[in-house]
Amino acid sequence: MSSPTAPAYRDSLAVSKAKQVLALGVLSRLPSGLIPFSVLISFTQQYGIGIAGLAAAALMLAIAIPGPARARWCSSRGPVMVLLMALSSMLMFAATAAAISLSRWQIPLALTAAAGASFPPLTPSLRAAWARLMPDKQHLQSIHALDSTVEELTFIVAPLLGTAAMALTDARWVLASSAFLLLPAALGLTGVLRDLPDAEVTAASQTERGTRRRSIMRTRDGQGITIPVIVLGLCGGGLTVIIPIASAGYGNVISSGYSFAAFSLGGLVGGLAYGRRTWHASLRARYTAATGALVAGALLLSALSQSPLTIVAVFCIGLPMTPIFVIAYLLVDERIDPSRHAEANAWLGSGYNLGSAAGSALAGQLLALTGPRLVAVVLAGAALIATGIARRLPGKSSSVDNAAPERRLPEPQSQTQ
Repeated sequence: MSSPTAPAYRDSLAVSKAKQVLALGVLSRLPSGLIPFSVLISFTQQYGIGIAGLAAAALMLAIAIPGPARARWCSSRGPVMVLLMALSSMLMFAATAAAISLSRWQIPLALTAAAGASFPPLTPSLRAAWARLMPDKQHLQSIHALDSTVEELTFIVAPLLGTAAMALTDARWVLASSAFLLLPAALGLTGVLRDLPDAEVTAASQTERGTRRRSIMRTRDGQGITIPVIVLGLCGGGLTVIIPIASAGYGNVISSGYSFAAFSLGGLVGGLAYGRRTWHASLRARYTAATGALVAGALLLSALSQSPLTIVAVFCIGLPMTPIFVIAYLLVDERIDPSRHAEANAWLGSGYNLGSAAGSALAGQLLALTGPRLVAVVLAGAALIATGIARRLPGKSSSVDNAAPERRLPEPQSQTQ
């Protein structure tokens, strides 16, 4: 199915602007990791954990639900809209930080939701930029894998940076400072998008300019690409509840931190291993295999959930996580019209976040009735359904308006004169 002849990561990074976009990705994701953490701590210190939980949920839903619409809006009106959204969101978060000192918690809660609703689509736009930057599909696979791995590291580092900053100053100042990072990230993204080659569009999409196109999620391709990612989020959210309970069953709940780290480590290892190989199987077959590995990991967790080997099962669940995302991004590039790549990538991010929220809620309710073993079986069942959906993806794009054309991008520029 594969051969170890994929371009090395350093070869993909040698493509013109690749390092710049990768660094910009780190800058764009830092506020995404710092802001939710800062909101949680700020509200906890002022109003208690109950209100803080409401604020965290309001922020996550406000970012996730309108995410595809924001990305579609920015794609149709140009990169400057990303900058305007970043400015609006930054001002709202600054107002939130100032309002947290008020006795009425409803005011900062509403401001938090408003700031999340205008959160700029930085990561989806950057993901779309890779398809216009890389010279071929092998480089695109390699850079998506590397970018996803860096993303994992960024979200591990962000809470540590936030904790260190809060040891020196008030959490509200950390919130305002984190929001300020949205501006340089948006400025950098605007500059990158303006310098990249223009995305090609299909004849069908050209005829639909100025008309309302149906949602990507109403197409067979859109559903087949997004639903497995939603189920991946469901499994990830379920793990956040299962891991502490399972750890308490055989030891100390504090040891659950090792299992959470193992989940992220699995994602890192899986992503790096996947990106270093040339795969001859179709993207549909790879997507099916990756979601099938998620089923196997959940079943393994069910078998080991009451032993110290839980950490091994959690690592195995993490292994297909980054490959699922990478294959989903590649499917977007292959099957979705280039003018809608940012919107499609936003659906992936929003789908994972909403699935994670649903998984946490579902697992919490099931754990109140039974143990982690049965909950893991339920997650395996959901992953099995996702495997079937991935398998049912059409061999070719199922809709004319979403079919991405073959394209030839510029060869990477030489680094020597």
